[in-house]
Amino acid sequence: MKSSSITHDKVQQSEGFDSEEKGQRELINDKHFVEEATMTSYRKDDGALLPGEAERKLQETSSGKITSTVVRNIAICFAFVAFETGKQVVTYGTKEYNNGKYPIPLSTIVVLIEMVKLLIVVLMFGYQGGLKTIKLSWRFAIPSLLYGMNNNIYLYALHFTPPPIWNVLIQSRVMMTALVYRIIFKRMIPTLRWVALFLLVFGIALAEFSGASSGGEMEGSQLTVILGAICLSVVSAGLSTAASIYTEYLFKTDRRPFFEQQIQLYLFGVLITGVWATYITKGNPFVVEGNLSVTLLWLLILTIFLGGAGGLLVAAIIKNIDNIAKIYASTIAILVTGVVCWILFPENFQMTVTFVLAICMILASSVLYERAKPKEPDETSNKNGSKPTVLSKENVSLNSAPEHKI
Repeated sequence: MKSSSITHDKVQQSEGFDSEEKGQRELINDKHFVEEATMTSYRKDDGALLPGEAERKLQETSSGKITSTVVRNIAICFAFVAFETGKQVVTYGTKEYNNGKYPIPLSTIVVLIEMVKLLIVVLMFGYQGGLKTIKLSWRFAIPSLLYGMNNNIYLYALHFTPPPIWNVLIQSRVMMTALVYRIIFKRMIPTLRWVALFLLVFGIALAEFSGASSGGEMEGSQLTVILGAICLSVVSAGLSTAASIYTEYLFKTDRRPFFEQQIQLYLFGVLITGVWATYITKGNPFVVEGNLSVTLLWLLILTIFLGGAGGLLVAAIIKNIDNIAKIYASTIAILVTGVVCWILFPENFQMTVTFVLAICMILASSVLYERAKPKEPDETSNKNGSKPTVLSKENVSLNSAPEHKI
């Protein structure tokens, strides 16, 4: 009996344990149910579990990113057109409103513009905490020297021709770059690109001899002024071509960050142009030419600021936007500059139908040249598998060689 009682107690105890365990299991299941129901409700409210909602959200996110990129690129292009137009018009006005002379030596203006560029990139790179890692390389002195010479030529050339005509003449650098790549580097040029280059040369000649420029600010015949402008543009195009090809090679083989590369260029640019300005002015680079009025002073400040910021915008376009967008932005800037110069300096420049036609031919030739770019293997990665610092595959082309002009 005692054994039976013990057995009965154990059964009851076991049943009690089973009942308690069952109750706990049910409580846990209820808790999981509540949690799952809550989570399901939350997810349904969030839209993640509804049929097709995940794909829709992904598409909306991708569309938002694309829209943001397009808006950013358009903003960069508009800023480039505004800065490029303002820079050239203000620079030309600084000379024209001072009896055909710059208020201070043009070599000094080049130095100050380089200093503005250097200051901007130093502040941007310093904000990222990268100034402590800079190591100077004398290889960057070579393109800085070439760009410094080119920038001085640009300011001097404005004595011969207004900015719209100069913008057209300097397009001959595309032809020079193509010839260098073909003759020196033995790179094949498709037939369609030769057609584009022919259109380019024809458009340049049409613009120059269309009678759009009067060239009255220089003594001598009109033919002498035209020949002077053409000679300066050829020299400038040659310097720009050499500097662009070397800079392209330097940026592709150098592993420094983008801003550090720009700091190297502008630092050597300040040093080289500073030495030249001190020499050419015989130790007095800030000598004032004429009467430096308040208006001229503001024009000079704008010339220096827009020259510095405009150069960095060119770098931003090369880095972030494809070549076709850069071509369209540059062409629009030429046309807008022509319209503004026509309004402000009608005695030196007249906007004619022939000039507009020439600009359209240059635009067509540039787009055609870019579209005919031969397909090359993907070179966006180096041997270590990392991507180049600055130039992408799309940017390594003749139309997108790095620019560093004022």
